[in-house]
Amino acid sequence: MKIAHISDLHLNTFFKSSNLREIKYLLKYILQQHADHIVITGDLVDNADTKDLETLRNLFRKLNLLESDRMSLVIGNHDIFGGPQTPEELFTFPEKCRNVNYEKKVKEFGDYFSETFKNCIYRNEKNVFPFVKILDEVMVSGFNSIAKYSRLKNPFASNGEIDFGQFQELSDIYHSYSKLVKYKLMLVHHHFNKIKVKDKSIASLWRMTEKQTMKLRKKKQIIETFKYLGTDLVLHGHLHEQKEYTRKKLTFLNSGASIKNNFSGKLFVNFINLKPDGIDIDRCSLLPKTKTESVLYPLQLEFT
Repeated sequence: MKIAHISDLHLNTFFKSSNLREIKYLLKYILQQHADHIVITGDLVDNADTKDLETLRNLFRKLNLLESDRMSLVIGNHDIFGGPQTPEELFTFPEKCRNVNYEKKVKEFGDYFSETFKNCIYRNEKNVFPFVKILDEVMVSGFNSIAKYSRLKNPFASNGEIDFGQFQELSDIYHSYSKLVKYKLMLVHHHFNKIKVKDKSIASLWRMTEKQTMKLRKKKQIIETFKYLGTDLVLHGHLHEQKEYTRKKLTFLNSGASIKNNFSGKLFVNFINLKPDGIDIDRCSLLPKTKTESVLYPLQLEFT
């Protein structure tokens, strides 16, 4: 099975120049590579706008992707709270977040892409997440890692946490189906790697401040839980970089900023080839629009 992993599309057709063309280009490129399944790990839209969600829904439908066996999605903080669209909105954004109906926005996300959540062996019908589906010999589980707004703990609504109740819901599922699958993939939005900033310039201090408002709480416990459940690979986004790394002998793959805010001008996608003897990962970057060159960075991951 070949899975394409992208993240952080940040579709925004209203406040800034639209990046819809780049999203179309990336999805068509993925289909040309004969991917069996596409995973998007959050921040599909930039400002939690229902019109943008509708635009993506229509695009997925036209490309025959709006099916459970073709696509898996998890929610990002921008899908719930949006983000500041102008420098002036930095001052009013916390108040906007405070007034967001968190549960309603999560349900809205699930409703817009409801077809992708069908045929799951488990799905929390009330909260949308977690969900578990089996694709051939691959178990794919999706979690909501978006923390609710808090004036002190989550002032810009970008920090994360995973309610451990989500894991408890799946314990029986994993015991029942573990022997029927070869690989287990976990999908979340927030990153798990440690951020290091070397120089102490104002720009770096600002980036460090930004990273501290993008953290995932209780990372160590979550990683240990993933390991206990026999996870082979964790797919995520949130931090805008394409990266593969290991923590506690568990492999993580980031496809953050597939479309924008990666400062490279390129589009990113990770191709995950799940084979009988292991997992191969190709990290691919391509030039947008009419430029068609792509660069592949192959690396081998072996799992026992």
